[in-house]
Amino acid sequence: MQRLRIMTYPDHACHHENYYQEVENIRPSESRLGKEMADRGSKKALIGILMFVVALPYFQAEKPRFFKRFAMHMVFDRWMTLVEATSRSDNGTEISSKRDHWRFVEELFFNKTACINLKYSDLISGTDFFAAVPAGRHSPSDLRLEEKEIITMYGGTNDTYSMTGEFDNSARKKKESLLTILRTIFIFVLLVVGKISVSRDVNNLVTIPIQKMVQLIREISHNPLRKDYSVTTGAMTANTDDVFETELLLGNISKIAALMRIGFGEAGAEIIGRNLNMASADDGGASGLYASSLNLLGRGRKIQAVFAFCDIRNFTDTTECLQEEVMLFVNRIAHILHSTVAQCDGAANKNIGDAFLLTWKVDPATLGNGTQEAHGYVGDKALLSILKTFVGMIRNDDFICSFAPSSLAALYERMPGYKCRIGCGLHFGWAIEGAIGTDKKIDATYISPHVNWSECLEAWTKDYGVPLLMSEPFYNLLSPNAAKYCRQVDKIKKSENDAVTCLYTYEANLNLDFPRATIRAPSSMLTRTERKSKRSNTLIRTSVSSSRSSLYSNISTLKGRSTKGVSIGSNLSTIVT
Repeated sequence: MQRLRIMTYPDHACHHENYYQEVENIRPSESRLGKEMADRGSKKALIGILMFVVALPYFQAEKPRFFKRFAMHMVFDRWMTLVEATSRSDNGTEISSKRDHWRFVEELFFNKTACINLKYSDLISGTDFFAAVPAGRHSPSDLRLEEKEIITMYGGTNDTYSMTGEFDNSARKKKESLLTILRTIFIFVLLVVGKISVSRDVNNLVTIPIQKMVQLIREISHNPLRKDYSVTTGAMTANTDDVFETELLLGNISKIAALMRIGFGEAGAEIIGRNLNMASADDGGASGLYASSLNLLGRGRKIQAVFAFCDIRNFTDTTECLQEEVMLFVNRIAHILHSTVAQCDGAANKNIGDAFLLTWKVDPATLGNGTQEAHGYVGDKALLSILKTFVGMIRNDDFICSFAPSSLAALYERMPGYKCRIGCGLHFGWAIEGAIGTDKKIDATYISPHVNWSECLEAWTKDYGVPLLMSEPFYNLLSPNAAKYCRQVDKIKKSENDAVTCLYTYEANLNLDFPRATIRAPSSMLTRTERKSKRSNTLIRTSVSSSRSSLYSNISTLKGRSTKGVSIGSNLSTIVT
């Protein structure tokens, strides 16, 4: 006999365990919204069941008692006693007494029950007789079968005697029908209330947030550059465990919209709107949210705009000195520049390291009127934003050049008395607005020789020794009040075939100190604490100013890295503090 050898494969079992473990890991964890809805649904279901169980006995008729059967038994017993006495031929007095007793019990039976018919039967002789029913009661033929209750009792030898009683149950049936109707109404109301309660939770937790998301996407697709939408996301807490996923999605949609608005800029507004547009395409195809892929690339759009190209002076040397802190340096300048441009109805398009491209779009229909008011004084706004940027950089020079002591020491050693400055070129012309790149990376920008012309103007500011150069087409956009402060710098030809064009600049002395305009409240209007704080701030500003002046003088005379470095570091630490 051969032995049967049982083989086990532990590796195979481990493989299955790993497989199920991977399935469990892939399965998403239950969301907080799902837990909340399940919790609310369970509570409402338990409350509904409890209310139904508590209220159900009130909608049920009392069970019929055995009083009628007991009463019939008493009557039947007295009748059988009378029958037996009669069959035994007892004396007349005893028979009369038992007959009276039977009549009394029968009368009491009719008074205490709703009997409408009582029949006595002698099966041996085949005779039946009926008891007298009190007047005013229903006839058995007037009632339906379910409204009557029939009870039959048998007695005697071999059940030769019987008594059948019919009772009126119409009142009980009416009560049962009424209670059944009330129970149905109660169940219906309970279901309606439960449905409304569940629907309210679904609306508040799911439907309304989804509708807000759709409305927010519609508004973003209609105007991607808009900052204040009708749909508010509310205050988001740092602990995301306290926020439902729908609220997180709504807040993230707003953040994504803000990132797209910042990343694409004004030139990419059409790209955002085209990909988020929820309407069908003109050719009947799906577009927007219903499209299966992004529609990022396409034909450009010709526009008329003012282009400003700004460049940071001495950026290469500054980068070598600041190293990692150069990002702070560029972003501080960009903050001043972009904020000022946005205040003057412009838009930032590109940040190219040390250079910035800014635009002010002009409606071509307003150019033929010949008045600056028709196009909204776009030339004056562009010029004003650049001049305000110059002044803002001078006023916030301490903020822009606030770096680590070692970086400041290297910066002022290479460029003593360094002041952060920018050059700018302003030009007006046409450009093609659109997206450049592939589905891997795109940039929303402007392509035109006029954009390059603004860059050339900025480069020539170094040759002409001015911070700002303007082309003749841009100069023609200026109002007379702004143009009278501009002067012609040169006349040039871009090429042999081009006409002569003029270059202009704005008379601005950037070596002046531009103090901040402050509104001082009278001392009588300040509290004691405010006056004390004001004096402290004045002392701090004086100390910081003197420390920075001492620092600049020390750095300008610094030749080596000796003990003077300790003095510079202490001064800078005082400034930072």
